[in-house]
Amino acid sequence: MARGQDIIALAKSAIGADRERAISICQIIAANEPENSSLRHSLKRVLSAAQNPDGFQDGLLRELKGLVLVEAPKLKLADTILPESIGVELETILEEQAYSDVIHEAGLPVPNRILLSGPPGNGKTTLAGALSEALKRPFLVADFSRIISSHMGETGSNIAKLFRGISTQPCVLLLDEMETLLSERAGSQGTTEVGEAKRIVSTLLLEIDRLPDHVLLVGATNHEEMLDRAVVRRFDFHWQVPSPDARTIDAWRRSFAERYPAVPVLSDMPDAILEGNSLSDIEREAKKWCRRWLITSRNKRGVTQ
Repeated sequence: MARGQDIIALAKSAIGADRERAISICQIIAANEPENSSLRHSLKRVLSAAQNPDGFQDGLLRELKGLVLVEAPKLKLADTILPESIGVELETILEEQAYSDVIHEAGLPVPNRILLSGPPGNGKTTLAGALSEALKRPFLVADFSRIISSHMGETGSNIAKLFRGISTQPCVLLLDEMETLLSERAGSQGTTEVGEAKRIVSTLLLEIDRLPDHVLLVGATNHEEMLDRAVVRRFDFHWQVPSPDARTIDAWRRSFAERYPAVPVLSDMPDAILEGNSLSDIEREAKKWCRRWLITSRNKRGVTQ
């Protein structure tokens, strides 16, 4: 009997040749495996990606009717500025996702849930996008403006629809500003509102538990204290993304200079530009300074000519 990881490798190779027959055989193998088989799980993931390699975005958007947005990552991981404490665990996640078939073959789960917390504007969303770029998976962002509904039970229904819809293919799902979802009704003391809030939390917990590990779930919050403790405990990793200190700002400046080599960021940009409250504030002011520098330099050249 062939080892599971050999069958997976065969499936990936064969799909490029006699595609329909390879897919059919793999479907038969998966169907004959027990429900809890790691081989069945891995084959279904390979088949899912193979059967719809290019239509993920359009099909998903039609199915979920705007509950999720497909976005392009802003930066690569190499260009993101991260606290030192995150680095080792970040490498662990990427490696374990890359070797998920080997891990599944041994009957072990692959951690796939990251919670990011900290003040706004310091790179939580950027990090989630960079993870999707590193994993070569679509970057999906839950649209809470459409998920949260004033109708009883509809918010929970939308959550379930979102999670079950995106679970069919590998991707990175960002739940940004989770406190918006989990605290929308918690401020009221009315019995109906409190009951609805509990149902929303229960639904989210259930869907997180069911989420297959080929979906990397990234939750982000500006106010961790507002989240239900049971939700926080569902995440495998919990990373703090704080406001920038001097080391972070220096690293950001060097990374920014590499992204815009036509501007003398390291030599000419005033230190006062870097005195923002968050990395997004600093970047906005830095880009403003770069634009003015380019225009001024062009005008100076025009005068001398």
